[in-house]
Amino acid sequence: MARGRLSGRLAGLSLPRQIIAIAGWPLLEQVMAFICASTSLFLATRMGRTPEETTALAAGIGVVGYVMWMGFLLQGAVGMGATAVVSRMTGARRFAEANAAANQAALLGLLAGVLSALLMFFCSPFLVCRVVELTGAAQEVALQYMRTAAWVAVFSGVVFALNASLRGSGDTRTPFLVMLCVDGLNTLLSVVLVDVFDMGVDGLAWGMLGGMGVACAFLLGLLLWRALRLRRERAGADLDAFAERRGLAYVPPLHLSPRALLPQPLMLFRIVSVGVPQAVEQVVIWVIQLYIISVISHLGDAAVGAHNIAIRIESISFMTAFALGIAGSTIVGQYLGARNIRMALEAARRCLHFTLWVCGAMGVVFFLFPTLFVAVFAKESPALLAAAVPVVRVFLIAEPLYAGMLSIKMCLRGAGDTLRVMWVSFGSMGLIRVGGLLLWQCCAPASMTLVGIWLLFTVDMAVQFVILRRMLYGLRWTRRQV
Repeated sequence: MARGRLSGRLAGLSLPRQIIAIAGWPLLEQVMAFICASTSLFLATRMGRTPEETTALAAGIGVVGYVMWMGFLLQGAVGMGATAVVSRMTGARRFAEANAAANQAALLGLLAGVLSALLMFFCSPFLVCRVVELTGAAQEVALQYMRTAAWVAVFSGVVFALNASLRGSGDTRTPFLVMLCVDGLNTLLSVVLVDVFDMGVDGLAWGMLGGMGVACAFLLGLLLWRALRLRRERAGADLDAFAERRGLAYVPPLHLSPRALLPQPLMLFRIVSVGVPQAVEQVVIWVIQLYIISVISHLGDAAVGAHNIAIRIESISFMTAFALGIAGSTIVGQYLGARNIRMALEAARRCLHFTLWVCGAMGVVFFLFPTLFVAVFAKESPALLAAAVPVVRVFLIAEPLYAGMLSIKMCLRGAGDTLRVMWVSFGSMGLIRVGGLLLWQCCAPASMTLVGIWLLFTVDMAVQFVILRRMLYGLRWTRRQV
């Protein structure tokens, strides 16, 4: 193999074309996820017969998002470890190790999924009633939803781990097809169960569970079919030797392997060693965000609902940021595996610049037309409209900062440098978000507003962006072993 070149579908492409080739499918995947999540929120708020009931539904569904985020923390850590190891081994053309990492990630994903489901099911009452302190109607909505939706994690643990592995190998189309199945069935089932069978909030939860369960079965069946086809083509040859005979442009597809599914302590450790810092980071971030939600809840249900709507609108621009982040983490990992540090840095830099331009433009759109976006979710509630519109205007500043921060974090994680990213998140969020809110509550609690809280978030994003950018150009991440 010529030193520093990538193989498979990235072979022979310029760097911008490599980024587009990887980012295109994740972007479509994010669009589908946004449509699905927005449909759920739209259906939920449409159930309300009065403005007060609509506000309670928006607040309850919003808090559910934070509870489920907690449940998916372990799964995200497994996925990040899988992406880092698989991309590095793919770049080095050590395909047997890459496939072993994918299979071991599936085992870890299943374990993480079961633990997540149990955690969400048993902890939801405490979090919703004692920590966030929702009012009666919003509280009942959140608890009713979580009784069923918690078990989605059993299937999503396997799906997320395998999708992350596939992306690390450069295959972003298959994860898109899987998530298209998830989001498409989720949307379809939710609409049918809510509108036709009048199941209310339970219909939304069962729609999510059904979509993820079918997608998990589809993905496992596809990888098993790949294994059978590859076995016939190899005719007993070693996987790496078989790939070398096929040439640089060939990358064997990831597949299920009975031998690779047996626990391998060393490979499990490699995945976990990369994923654990992210898991710890995300747990602390989740605790911080839960504290923030508890603070916002004291401003009223309208503030909680508006906060959730603002996050949903904000995610429109982050579809592009997340897709470019996936491209960056995959290409950076593969170039490091191919021992081409210069191209790894250039890939991260290009993804950052693309992200800043796109999300900066979206920030301008949100600033100019905030009511247009908020009205989709809050047309029937004047209180939600009044609370959410000023927050959306803040996106003019927040969008490019958060998007740039997200892009750099994903590139550094793709290189396996999750520990330093963790410390940056801890330090900045702990000092600015938590420290700032505590100081505000002590000194001038009556002046606290949702817009002010979001401006505080923006300061934190700016600090993290500056620190992470210096880390990116410092190149210490290129020496991280995975």
